[in-house]
Amino acid sequence: MKLDQMAIAALIALSATTILGAPPAADRRGDARAAEIRVERLASETKGGPQQRLLLVKEKIRRLIDDLDAGKSVDPSDFDQALQNAARAL
Repeated sequence: MKLDQMAIAALIALSATTILGAPPAADRRGDARAAEIRVERLASETKGGPQQRLLLVKEKIRRLIDDLDAGKSVDPSDFDQALQNAARAL
């Protein structure tokens, strides 16, 4: 009985840290939209290969936002990587 209680307590603690550790989807969506706008603006001021790379970054961000809006599961590391790529492009 004591082992069951300890296991339940451990699962609750683990799930609480997992839930509290990640930013809410709404915050991530707002960050992604802001990054998408910045990348799009920069792409409109650029030509050639750099512009195409920026448009690819923008498209990746757009797909992640669409997946969130559709209720699909999005890997947080994909989100972080897309936002880092957007920041690096700027």
